[in-house]
This record gives sequence, C-alpha cells and structure tokens, in this order.
Amino acid sequence: MNDEAEISETVLDGVRIVRVTGEFDSDGADGAARCFAVPASGSARATVVDLAEVTFADSSLLHTLLTARLRHEEAGVPFVLAAVSPPVLRLLELTDTARVFTRAADLAAALKLTRP
Repeated sequence: MNDEAEISETVLDGVRIVRVTGEFDSDGADGAARCFAVPASGSARATVVDLAEVTFADSSLLHTLLTARLRHEEAGVPFVLAAVSPPVLRLLELTDTARVFTRAADLAAALKLTRP
C-alpha cells in the first residue's frame, strides 16, 4: 500500500478520539490495537474512532474494530465509529457487521452520543 495508515489519538471533553487516516491493512493493525484499547479507568469515559479519512480498509481493520468494540462493551465503555468513510462502510456492509457498531455521521454527533 502506498498511503500507510496513520493513527493519532487525543482526549476531548473526557472522550478519547482515535483518528485513522490512509490505507489500513495488516501493517497498521499492531499500532491500532493499542490505540483502540479500552481507556484506563478515569482517563476517558468513551472512545470515538474517526474513520473519515480512511482510503482503504481490509479485514485487519474489521478485526481490530470488532475486537475493540467487544472489549469496550465488556468494560461498559461506549465505543462509537464516526464519519465512516466509503471504503470502511463497504467493508462493514459486505461482512454484515455494520449493525453491531454504534455509528455517527460525524465527530460532533459521535461526541453527543457519548455524553453521560
């Protein structure tokens, strides 16, 4: 892949925001697993994954997202996908997994979903 995935994270109003950009394949999965982990107690009340700038996604991203969603659910921590790009949406629809995620049209809507 030419445009390697980049993953950054920040905390805004108590919500951890993980931004993924570029082409996400198995090369990006290792770093993503750490970024998508359940926040340490008290560090953030939810995780929002901003996927607006993902230009390619394969089963590596799907596996990472499904695992993160499950871990968050087990911990009682909201996990929201924001601004799902067309390549990611196609992957979710082809695998019939779109329904298992809480999704929002954009980052602002995702943050609203995480309010206590």
